[in-house]
Amino acid sequence: MRIIVKVVMLLTGLCFLGIYKWKDISENVTVDTKTLDHIIDFFEQNYKSVGGDGHPRQYAVAINVEKDKCQQNFSPAQNNFLTQEDATNVKNAITDETNALYQGAELIAAGTRKVVISKKKQYNMHSESLLLNPADNSPMTKLLNTIRDGCSIFYTFKSPCVDSCLNETRNHNILNALKNWKEHDGIKAFVFKDIWKFDTKKIFRPNLSRLWLMFLSTAV
Repeated sequence: MRIIVKVVMLLTGLCFLGIYKWKDISENVTVDTKTLDHIIDFFEQNYKSVGGDGHPRQYAVAINVEKDKCQQNFSPAQNNFLTQEDATNVKNAITDETNALYQGAELIAAGTRKVVISKKKQYNMHSESLLLNPADNSPMTKLLNTIRDGCSIFYTFKSPCVDSCLNETRNHNILNALKNWKEHDGIKAFVFKDIWKFDTKKIFRPNLSRLWLMFLSTAV
């Protein structure tokens, strides 16, 4: 099966929305852009939370559902979409910085996990890495195994960061995991709403360009 990557860039108000879509040539189906927009709205309404500073917290979600739920005229709602996932449970899990991970039947989600090494040394594990690593046995791996040729969507509120997520020399990079997902059957979409704040001036740096090229390439 030949999979071609298409790229659509949409400007929604002041927010940049990047959408990377794989088309399943064997069945001539792809994610419907309007339906995808509704699905992202569903994520935002149900799983996004606001921190004490009044700003939305970073989070990422991935789903693996039947293809018809990503195609034209489908409108996601509580009674017909991700019905096995309780939104309160998802939000509680991903806002708990000691774990920041939710794994359900059709959905996985993550916030930011705080890792404390000592009083003076700590770091945050990014939501994309929590969902996509380790590359061959991640929450994403297990999610994709539930439906082999459905519709899988990965949404991250902020784009993957250049210095860690897209840096092949860092332990928590997501590049191998994205390559694995690219080989998965079915229709797929990778979506982010805005550029990570520290990367706004790095958009054409090699690390970020590698991500662009990965999704623009053609694979057999």
